[in-house]
Amino acid sequence: MKKYPPGTFIYFLEYFPELFERETRKVTLSEEMFGLPAGLYFLLESYCADKNCDCRKVMINVVLEDNIPNVSDTIGFGWEDEKFYSKWVGDEISGGQMVGVYLEPGRINTDRSQKYLELVKNSLRDPHYVKIIKKHYKRFKNLLKANKNENN
Repeated sequence: MKKYPPGTFIYFLEYFPELFERETRKVTLSEEMFGLPAGLYFLLESYCADKNCDCRKVMINVVLEDNIPNVSDTIGFGWEDEKFYSKWVGDEISGGQMVGVYLEPGRINTDRSQKYLELVKNSLRDPHYVKIIKKHYKRFKNLLKANKNENN
């Protein structure tokens, strides 16, 4: 695993491509919904590449199949409570903004951002999907830790 600058998030699929078909969330809209056109949407997960970070969050890049490889928007999802993030960030205001599903600061800003947010929120209502995200997070972080130990 190569070194990344601090704050870098890496696509889960970059290191686990074999899981793409089976575990990447895909949303098919057969007709317009959430104000988005019909089509197949991929929700591509990215995780923090910092070996020492335990942010317990994911960045979800929404990609429309007809528009690959262009990311339509980036949605953040932090699954811990406000107390956890406030302590982790060291700031109650910023920590509180990392709880749940939100538009990622610094993302590609489009006129459909709120619509993509609703698409992802709807997908995260599925507890099985949330469980997969947490499993992917642990798997990614374990890979980082194993790589860290190999480099020592």
